[in-house]
Amino acid sequence: MSLALRLGKTVHELTQTMTASELKMWIEYDRLSPIGDRRGDIQAALVASSVYRSQGGKATLDDLLLRWGAQEEEDDGGAGLEDFLAKLAD
Repeated sequence: MSLALRLGKTVHELTQTMTASELKMWIEYDRLSPIGDRRGDIQAALVASSVYRSQGGKATLDDLLLRWGAQEEEDDGGAGLEDFLAKLAD
């Protein structure tokens, strides 16, 4: 879906025109340089973590990275953004 959005095509158009080898190249390229919205989320988390650290905070990139989609609840030791921000307010 991300590739279709970036190329301005429908998924149907891609499946009709793209070869399997070209798709493999896109998948590898995405590993090196993300083509989806994930890249912007990583950049925003990097800036936010840098600001927190410059003020003496202990925020990591993972603490501030948005997590999209349904995820199973797990005890991550408070590594989620909401838990992290709640701890700062205390």
